Amino acid sequence: MPRPLKSEDLLDLRFVSDPRVSPSGDRVAAVVTSIVRGEGEDPPRYRSRIHLFRPPNGGSGGQGEGSTGVDSEFTRSPYKDFSPRFSPDGSHLAFLSVREEKKPPQLYVMPLSGGEARQLTRHEAGVREFCWHPGGAEIYYTSRGEEKDDRAEKGLPLRVRRMRYRGDGEGFYPGSVPDLYAVGMSGESRVVKRYDEAPGNLTFAPDGSALYLSRAANEDDNAEFKADAVALDPSTGEETVLARAMRGLSGLAPSPDGSRLAVMASHRGDMISHTGVFLVELAAPGEPRLISGDVDVSPAEAGDSRHGGYPNRPTWTRLPSGGESLLVNGHTDGQTGLGLLSLDGSFTRLQDEKQRGVTAFTATEAGAAVFVAESPTSPGELWFRTAAGEETRLTAMNDEWVAELRLGAPRGPFAANEHGVRYWTLEPDQPRDDGAVVVEVHGGPHTAYGQGFLFEFQLLAARGYTVVYGNPRGSSGLGHDYAAHVLGDYGGDDAADVLAIVDAALVRLHRPDAPVHLTGGSYGGFMTNWLVGVTDRFASAVSQRSISNWTSMYGTSDIGPRFVEHEIGAAPWADLDTLWRQSPIRNAAAVSTPLLLIHCEEDWRCPIEQAEQFFSAIKRLGKARVELLRFPGEGHELSRSGRPDRRVMRLDAIVGWFEEHA
Repeated sequence: MPRPLKSEDLLDLRFVSDPRVSPSGDRVAAVVTSIVRGEGEDPPRYRSRIHLFRPPNGGSGGQGEGSTGVDSEFTRSPYKDFSPRFSPDGSHLAFLSVREEKKPPQLYVMPLSGGEARQLTRHEAGVREFCWHPGGAEIYYTSRGEEKDDRAEKGLPLRVRRMRYRGDGEGFYPGSVPDLYAVGMSGESRVVKRYDEAPGNLTFAPDGSALYLSRAANEDDNAEFKADAVALDPSTGEETVLARAMRGLSGLAPSPDGSRLAVMASHRGDMISHTGVFLVELAAPGEPRLISGDVDVSPAEAGDSRHGGYPNRPTWTRLPSGGESLLVNGHTDGQTGLGLLSLDGSFTRLQDEKQRGVTAFTATEAGAAVFVAESPTSPGELWFRTAAGEETRLTAMNDEWVAELRLGAPRGPFAANEHGVRYWTLEPDQPRDDGAVVVEVHGGPHTAYGQGFLFEFQLLAARGYTVVYGNPRGSSGLGHDYAAHVLGDYGGDDAADVLAIVDAALVRLHRPDAPVHLTGGSYGGFMTNWLVGVTDRFASAVSQRSISNWTSMYGTSDIGPRFVEHEIGAAPWADLDTLWRQSPIRNAAAVSTPLLLIHCEEDWRCPIEQAEQFFSAIKRLGKARVELLRFPGEGHELSRSGRPDRRVMRLDAIVGWFEEHA
């Protein structure tokens, strides 16, 4: 008999990530992360291992949705094995591994036939990313080599010279950037090229004549999140720039014949635009040509039950007609799934993802693909898709977990207003006597709710709350203009849309007088702070990793200058009024709603001073109950990848606040 979900059930989830398929399509690798419960005073922690799978019929045909592939645990590190990559001939698997606690990852290789993993690198700074040379004799990788960042241990000061000198989840950046290395199977490594700006997105031309990578041209481009796509001659280290200063550059993918390079980047070159696919003609590189139009190929579908890497790099394949195309993961209008993008820009969906969202994939040139998909009632699982379109589920990591629990399926989407705003409702099996509703606002703001699995929503429903959530203007997946509507007017039409979602949902639920609680994180935290200052209709609110004051956010966030200038529309010294007009703290005197502020002390995306300011103002004014819950040792990603016991504490605090203010 299924039972209601509890916050501690989070500790029994398993997370599938970084799917990889061998060149022949007959083997699949993925990372499976579980939570190891602590013993004594040790807290619970994550453990990641690589699993291997054999698709049914050698990858040539599926056996239906309920099937699973043959699963074997390929690595058994006590801590973390990740980033599996098949060798070009499919006989070996290279991966990164953390074998000792608090040590950096090193590069290992292991034959698929079994045996011991061979350690190829022993750098003090570890390895960041890598790729195989097509010949299979070497692996190219990035590392800071023997540099050890022991400043904190020695209590030394940090001299800052760069705009981007820290990052959420990473802390303060080291004094140097990674360089490019190559290592043979014997473990002998060599420096290929030294860099002033970090290289990334490594991938080889099919014939091995060039290594394609991304790197910023200079510090200014780095500060603007721009990078060049370059071709590096592996024998000389000389570079040829193929595309310049593309914002959000990633997903470099050379065509099989070596004539073109597909890349992913901001489709209009700004921070708000969704990710598009561009083509570079390698024979005569010119301006990259956008071919994906309004299709977002880097899904931003909200979910809180993922852990690890989620690749979505375009893969070259052939259309049934014989023409070339790219397999991509397209996100449009609330649907995320695989599709074919032709070189003329037409997009054909291969999956009807109305009840499921694809979060990651890789594929072969022949069209076989492996992907991770989740739904509102099921965490992510691994799937295999043949070139003919037959799909087989390879994992059942969470089937027993799901079967044991009473999980609800959302209803919707429903129209909230005439502006195209839509919302969903997740209703409990046993509603509270007061019929209470919790409204959730997503982060971003340029992300979207859809078919992702959200443990937090299911927990609230298990405690009797009806959860209401939607995509106000500013959300992604509904076109550039919809996403751009919020620019320079945070707290304007977007706030009106959230209130419209509340009104429409209460009418549909036939509960006009039900108490409504409010919560959200990041941008959702901003919106929570904003709404409690302009209306008293919420019974209580929980603001998470929030923003309260754009004037200080500008200089304290790891993305502050560029984000605030673009999203809010001003810099503090040039137009303080514009920043202040959109800052929730200016309405602090009007706050009467009981408010809990949850923030992490190492959050560099939305620094904790944002919550401290709002807390101090409301506490000083004395009109509303306000509390600040601070989590040490955590950053912006607490709700998704923070220490497991702290994630449980956070969930309990949210539910507890709403129940306390029933």
